[in-house]
Amino acid sequence: MINRAGFAAFVLGALLFAGLFYLAVSKNMLGWSDESSTDPRLLVSLYTIAFGLPYAILELTRRTNFLALLFVLILIPAAHFGAMTAFMAWIGEMQDMGNPLITGAVAGFAGAALSFLALFILGLRASTAGIAVFLAGLLLLTAWGALGMKLLPEQPESVVDLLVRLYLPWQIIFGFFLSALLRPSPPRGTVATTDAAGEATAD
Repeated sequence: MINRAGFAAFVLGALLFAGLFYLAVSKNMLGWSDESSTDPRLLVSLYTIAFGLPYAILELTRRTNFLALLFVLILIPAAHFGAMTAFMAWIGEMQDMGNPLITGAVAGFAGAALSFLALFILGLRASTAGIAVFLAGLLLLTAWGALGMKLLPEQPESVVDLLVRLYLPWQIIFGFFLSALLRPSPPRGTVATTDAAGEATAD
């Protein structure tokens, strides 16, 4: 079952991330410049906080689960860092980009798997989200990582290519599955209980 408000928040977050990434790379802003010695993995991970920010604001309007805030603001960016590290390690082993389908699949799988694992460990899973939802998300996000890399030209003309063909679609798919996997918090002013299915409900 999709949390529509949550999905809308993640789509907005994907657009915010795209805007920040575009400004940083195209305009040499937000710490990004040709002369900067800062690890680009760290910078992109910091920009990824924008992806979870709208959901975090939505969460603050409800009976706030601070583990959910930790997940969307800290652990998802950390998973992005991990995915980029896996990607760079893979192409380092190959000594070049290699097959874009495989290199993209490695990054897509790593980002999805690390995020879903963190969600599961923190106990944030919605009771309606079975293992099939996790597996479907993992499969589709791995597949788009591969396809997105394949769709990129060998020499992208601008950062827009990277955003439109890879990052934005991947993050929107990711947000769709997160909106099904994350347990929504009840509204403020209600008492959170746990029913037999293990889902948070409001009395």
